[in-house]
Amino acid sequence: MATNVYQMVTDRIIEEMQKGIIPWRKPWHLLGNANECAISYTTRRPYSLLNQFLLGEAGEYLTFNQIKAHGGKIRKGEKSRMVVFYQQIVKEDETKTDENGDPKLVRIPVLRYYNVWNINQVDGIESKCKPVEQGAESKLSPDERAEEIVAGYMAQPSHPRLFIQRSDSAYYAPAGDYVVVPLMEQYNDVAEYYSTMFHELGHSTGHSSRLDRKNGMKVAAFGSADYSREELVAEMTAAMLVNEAGLDAEKAFRNSVAYLQNWLSALKNDNKMIVWAASRAEAAAKWILGIKEEKKDNE
Repeated sequence: MATNVYQMVTDRIIEEMQKGIIPWRKPWHLLGNANECAISYTTRRPYSLLNQFLLGEAGEYLTFNQIKAHGGKIRKGEKSRMVVFYQQIVKEDETKTDENGDPKLVRIPVLRYYNVWNINQVDGIESKCKPVEQGAESKLSPDERAEEIVAGYMAQPSHPRLFIQRSDSAYYAPAGDYVVVPLMEQYNDVAEYYSTMFHELGHSTGHSSRLDRKNGMKVAAFGSADYSREELVAEMTAAMLVNEAGLDAEKAFRNSVAYLQNWLSALKNDNKMIVWAASRAEAAAKWILGIKEEKKDNE
């Protein structure tokens, strides 16, 4: 892709931003058994409302022992999430006595917790959710050029592991150096599927073995300046690669602009950051395409 095309994508994004705020929407949806909440993999029962908030993501959850029993393995770098419950503790109440004059026994609820992992954090365990049949109009077909881009990156000497699976989240895990992307069937638009794919692959180029974007790859608080800048880089990388694949559909493009607007607001709407991010996104897109250049200065 010629350098001027990268600039054309950047200019188009800036032009769209100047038209006003565009609401962002998650481009994928869940499939299967109406499991739009967090459930136990073993019992199939949903967790309490409090635990739904604590877990923060829909899907099937297992304890460490359950994962081991099912022959699964937690991926490197994945962190557990907490589930709480009340356990009744029986104690003697010295201030009260029963009919025999003995201290009365009382039950006291004590809050306990245990750790669980989402099935999308685990290898070797199949989901029990059966996909819902989609209408013919919602079935998507892989795009040849976009698949070539992904396959080309995965064939490079240094590349992340890629997991395309039923999931309610898409992310790059730096500690384990892998990418998770929801199934294509979970999208209504093929361009949005590849936009999500390219976004997460864009993050992966920041790894020390690739472009070494130190600011983006270090542990940063959600919403912080470093985190926000890295999100700008990843989303602009996605926009450039979607354009390279010839999939620059208007709906996917506008959603990318909305996403960029969200993160730009965390940087106090500093429009110069778009230009800064665009240069690093260009380097990321070229890296994924196999066009190697000198690493950008990250300071």
